[in-house]
Amino acid sequence: MAKFNIKKAASNFLSSIVSDAKSAVKGAIGDTISQKLGGLGPLGKLAANFINETGGFGSSINNRTISRAIISDSVYNRNMTPGDWRVSISVPDLLSGEGSKEDILAPLRLASENPAWGTGNRMIFPFNPTVLLSHSANYSQLQPTHTNYAYNAYESSQVDAITITGEFYQENELDARYWLACLHFLRSATKMFYGDSNPQGNPPVVCRLNGYGKHVLNNIPVVITNFTTDLPVDVDYIEANVNGQPNYVPTQSSITVTLQPQYARRSQSGFSLNDFAAGKHAGGNEGFV
Repeated sequence: MAKFNIKKAASNFLSSIVSDAKSAVKGAIGDTISQKLGGLGPLGKLAANFINETGGFGSSINNRTISRAIISDSVYNRNMTPGDWRVSISVPDLLSGEGSKEDILAPLRLASENPAWGTGNRMIFPFNPTVLLSHSANYSQLQPTHTNYAYNAYESSQVDAITITGEFYQENELDARYWLACLHFLRSATKMFYGDSNPQGNPPVVCRLNGYGKHVLNNIPVVITNFTTDLPVDVDYIEANVNGQPNYVPTQSSITVTLQPQYARRSQSGFSLNDFAAGKHAGGNEGFV
């Protein structure tokens, strides 16, 4: 029969009492702080709610996690799946081509060619990006002599540049390959077909912008006028091999793309404000906004 160790039992008993006392004091202090803050008006109530929602006094609030957005299998064709409302920029065939599964733009091709990615010839922002939209109506002011108020003479309307800023998180080599493909696509889409290019002399490609449904960003023809990205100093880097060549990609990076709507003259001639105001252009091929 095992001996009863009175010293050990006493030590465990005292440790239990001390732990319970600490918890009680911590909870009491937390309740007191919450009560005091609650009596200090709206800002005090806000602080009290924050303390309560984060677990009380002394608890750790640094436990938030970022969920990674997976490029889902639903985007397996050139046209957008009806339920897919992610923000995306199309990759024209002139750039995507029919290269091997190992070339740099492979992650942006059809899923039938690359099941690991399958973005449907699109650059998809994996997380909801910040999108800035602006529309303008231009007027010139006519102010006759000795008048108090000017007359505004209408000149034109325009859709201003669209700016999209999205975050990219790379957790493995597949993610890193996708980031590289996006970077290379943006570099290519801002260049003309110069020198030995085919078709020689053509301007940069026109892409299509989609996202958030037919009445928000619907098949808008756009040209990419500018893009920026960052290679931060305070994050890790992942190795990604393209055609046997090692590249190093940050685990966290942001990409900002500036797009300018580019409507063909023939498309503009078929515009009807009556139909546009009634929402009849939504879902059409011209992407009027």
